[in-house]
Amino acid sequence: MSTTYGVLGVGSLATFIVTGLCEGVDDPPAIVLSPRNAEVSARLAAAYPTVSVAADNQAVLDASDVVLVLLRRAHSDAILDLTWRPEHVVVSAVAGLPVTRLAEMVAPAREVARAVAMPAVATRSSRTPVHPPVPAVMALFERLGGALAIEGGDEFEAIFTSMGTVAPFFEYLKVLADFLVRHGVGSDDAQRLVADTFIGAVGQLHGQEHPDFAEIIRENAPPGGGNEQLTNLMREEDVFGGMARAVEEVHRRLTGG
Repeated sequence: MSTTYGVLGVGSLATFIVTGLCEGVDDPPAIVLSPRNAEVSARLAAAYPTVSVAADNQAVLDASDVVLVLLRRAHSDAILDLTWRPEHVVVSAVAGLPVTRLAEMVAPAREVARAVAMPAVATRSSRTPVHPPVPAVMALFERLGGALAIEGGDEFEAIFTSMGTVAPFFEYLKVLADFLVRHGVGSDDAQRLVADTFIGAVGQLHGQEHPDFAEIIRENAPPGGGNEQLTNLMREEDVFGGMARAVEEVHRRLTGG
């Protein structure tokens, strides 16, 4: 019997997941979306025949076997108002919501897990960490580029923290684009140049099953060049040490440590 997936919280992550499950796939699954973000839900339903929009959140649960909780942390208490079935499988991508608390919130559902899905699931090109490795959740993310089984809760929390660091990366790119603008480059051209540069740089990682970042740094910082000078200056200013401390602080806050 085929699995029907329900989605609570239809934003960018839901869009990536639905796209990965349906785009260019011979046998896309049935997916039922919550209606709150009406524009996004309607767009996905119009794009993919197996996707539909439920009347409300309870209707999502009533129609689904596996439920993805993709709500913001501030809105996650909404799942307390729903009636869950023991046979429901629940997977959450809510930051700071541990498995133990999730299980309490969705009782009597017996199988619960957390996952750290990234935008690359839209193209089925990224493995997704899953804790604990509930079979139905592992099967879901195998359809989206692969699933990585994580047994330990502490290990998963560290992974969750490290993968939620995309915004600082783009802040770094903005600093470079602003530098170009200050030196006379038009804003649109500056942002395009920086984007193209880092698309190419990140492309070095394709095909590397076990990338060695220390070696990649050495390869991209020939002696005396701008890359080496900037890296050394940032080390002298303890920029990277500050980043390490900031990541630890975010981890502490997310885990209540």
